[in-house]
Amino acid sequence: MHRRRSALVAGLGLTALAGLTWLGIALAGDPVAAPPATGPALIGAAVTAGKHVRIDGPRGPIHAWIPAGYRADTAATIVYVHGYFDTADTAWSAHQLPQQFALSALNALFIVPEAPVAQKTPINYPDLGEVLRLVEAETGVLRGAALTVAIGHSGAYRTLQAWLDEPLLDQLVMLDALYGDEDVILRWFEGSPRRRLITVGQDTILGTESLASKIADTLLVDRFPPTWDTMPAEARAARHVYIRAQFAHMPLVSEGIALPALLRLLPVELLAEQPWQLPLGSLPPLPDGGTDASAGAVSR
Repeated sequence: MHRRRSALVAGLGLTALAGLTWLGIALAGDPVAAPPATGPALIGAAVTAGKHVRIDGPRGPIHAWIPAGYRADTAATIVYVHGYFDTADTAWSAHQLPQQFALSALNALFIVPEAPVAQKTPINYPDLGEVLRLVEAETGVLRGAALTVAIGHSGAYRTLQAWLDEPLLDQLVMLDALYGDEDVILRWFEGSPRRRLITVGQDTILGTESLASKIADTLLVDRFPPTWDTMPAEARAARHVYIRAQFAHMPLVSEGIALPALLRLLPVELLAEQPWQLPLGSLPPLPDGGTDASAGAVSR
């Protein structure tokens, strides 16, 4: 009896071992489900799927990025101008501009031209029309026909002021860039009812407060909301939106919160192909050792 019980137990053990071995083989043959893509991975994929061209312009480089799914007939042309102590190349990579453009999910041709790096250096591209013509010629992509927007941070105000006589300019976004001369901006704004202005004040709060007091229908937003859907709905249509920023001067353009939020205030369609549902700030970590602004770019 004892021997039979031992044999039965041994048999059951072998059967169980065989079953486990079969299960292991079966599981090894099954495809392993990939983990869901994270926000940074989705943004990286969106940037790679788009088209990046770095143009060797006559007075410094010009970057252009065209998202996948771009349609010129309903798209915007958005020209972003960096501030002092940066170049178009360093701003493009260190501030992760294509990633922030992708996060906005806008149907737009994004352009980043070279601009002054210090106060007394000349304006590289004082003619906005020249920039647009260069980009169309070198990329082979028609600019967005819906509207043209200039966005400038900090010392970009000098370039923005030089562009105010460009008839194509529909909207102006001054991202902590109103260092006095608010009357120049006010005259441009009042020159046509179709023009629209967005101002952000942090370092430049004296200038932005002064300008806001001179525009009767200013929509004041006190602090950047934490999510896309908590931005006041009327901010997408108000002719002058003034945001008092809670972020410091440089994080406004490098953290992936303020800049994509401002881009979403523009009346531009969203591309379903882009990561439009990701939360603000969903940027991938910067690579160690810096970045190469020309990586992945087609040079012209």
